[in-house]
Amino acid sequence: MSNHEESASIRAPVAGLLAWLIPGLGHVYLGLRTRGVVLLVTVTATFWTGVAVGGVRATVDPYERRLWFTAQVCTGGNTIAAYVLRQRVEQRLTPAEKMAPASHWLPADVGVHYTGVAGLLNLLVILDAVARAERPRAVARSRNLATAGSS
Repeated sequence: MSNHEESASIRAPVAGLLAWLIPGLGHVYLGLRTRGVVLLVTVTATFWTGVAVGGVRATVDPYERRLWFTAQVCTGGNTIAAYVLRQRVEQRLTPAEKMAPASHWLPADVGVHYTGVAGLLNLLVILDAVARAERPRAVARSRNLATAGSS
């Protein structure tokens, strides 16, 4: 394996991890700064708009909304920050407030959908970053095959 192939095999997982941690960061890492910033703003604004609409306690809820939380986790750092914020809000509630359901009202549902869609959108961003990181390796492989086939 050449140094170029080795660096390409490392670039893809790093780009994917960075794209998960902070949406768009994988693209910035690959040198696609404008695309990375657009993706960062789009995914992050969608996620935090959902939290603002639904409230952090009702929106980021791994207990009542497990499947939606799974989708939200795809936004990485945003979900981690929102979950920590949710925990802080929970700590300040009285026992009676903790017993009251927080997630059975329309704005909470809208917020959950926004944050879930942001997570699924970032999943596409992650896959795009990984594919773009692997593209030079795929192009080199196809060139090698073409060269080998012509001899």
